[in-house]
Amino acid sequence: MGKKRYKENDVSKPMTEALGIADLLALKTSTVSHYYTVHERYFSDDKLPCPACGSTKTRCSKVIKRTFKDILWDEVSTDESEAQKFKVFDLTLYQRYLRCDGCNSSVFPEPIEFGDKGCRYTNRLSDALADGTFRFSYKKVCDHFGVPASTASIGPIMRRRIEYRESLLLPVSTPKKLGIMETVFFREAHPIIFALRDDGVYCIDILEDSSEETVLTFLRTLNANMVDTVYLDPVDSIRSAAAVAFPSAKLVVTDECILRYARDAMLEIIHEDGKRFPVKFKDAVLTIPNKHLRSNYERKQIDSGMESRPRLKSAYDKHQVLMELMSGEWTYEALSKWAHELPGDLPEFQTLIDVIDLFDQEIGDYIETEEKPPDFYPTALQAVCEAFKAMPHCIFDVLRARCFLTIGHDTIEEGGERYRLGIHTTRLTQNMNEITTNIKEAREYGL
Repeated sequence: MGKKRYKENDVSKPMTEALGIADLLALKTSTVSHYYTVHERYFSDDKLPCPACGSTKTRCSKVIKRTFKDILWDEVSTDESEAQKFKVFDLTLYQRYLRCDGCNSSVFPEPIEFGDKGCRYTNRLSDALADGTFRFSYKKVCDHFGVPASTASIGPIMRRRIEYRESLLLPVSTPKKLGIMETVFFREAHPIIFALRDDGVYCIDILEDSSEETVLTFLRTLNANMVDTVYLDPVDSIRSAAAVAFPSAKLVVTDECILRYARDAMLEIIHEDGKRFPVKFKDAVLTIPNKHLRSNYERKQIDSGMESRPRLKSAYDKHQVLMELMSGEWTYEALSKWAHELPGDLPEFQTLIDVIDLFDQEIGDYIETEEKPPDFYPTALQAVCEAFKAMPHCIFDVLRARCFLTIGHDTIEEGGERYRLGIHTTRLTQNMNEITTNIKEAREYGL
């Protein structure tokens, strides 16, 4: 194609109007299944400035043919039960590249607004794919729209829509009591930020990683003078970030955290040594206090299963002692003694032992704190952990979007302004579990 292969009379006004993309002109060669387009600047003598030096000494160097997938929606149906109809088609843009004579002859493409760099979908199609992927599998959504499910494209597609939805969020209301829990999702650690309030626990955000820089960047969005207590997981980078962000707040490691680490260690041992254990729902049954078992028959089943599994029995007994210890008034000295009396053949508990040794100050400060977290706090955190474990694998952007951008945040009015509290954990886990069910049961998008 030459630099001026097309003339203004090659443009189809009806097809341009039907396409409906600002600055794009549809050519008469277009069909309902394939639009051929040029930018309106194609017929202009205006000189595009060079992005490197700002010079307007630019000229067309070449024209590249770029093809996108695009979508047009039919008029909205009056019947809300009917899915909105659409048409997916190909869109070809003859994009000019310009050479700058003012700065060593650099070459740059003319800018476009309807599609992101490197993406083969227009923005309006990528937004439709992202909106569906918030709640359904990306493959199912792509199948629904009849486009290839390219894993390379999902990141840019989701990030664009996430940025838009985040722009609609209100600023966060800073709580007096903040929680930072590190959860592991397919071997990648992600801190979850919680607000503890009188009516429950609210999830404020989920962070990409546990580095001090990432955690501190988020914490600095909060009012440092408002936070008086931070319930944190014993991770050095999280502790350091919280100490910098909230220099006057008390940083503590709670009994919930210690018991969660102990339960995680027990689950590792159960999965290693408890194969074919003669109890239903063994993960739950073997990690609760023995006194809370439903019947003596269940206790006898556990005893029977332990006879041939001495390492599991040893871990089970030690875990029971810990739960009993922490169910009443307990001291750091008693906890440390329990940790250092653990047998050497239970390395799964080593992380917890290190926590008890290295975070003695934070544990001691928690013991001395008069106002302990409410009873619903451990239950809420465990529910969130279980919801994360159940979710199918996805990249972080998709995970975060599904958790925090598919459901309305709770809000509060302060000083005449609206702020967001986050999402109450009851609503959050319900929403996450529904999304997990949609994906695992391969529910069709759009039905």
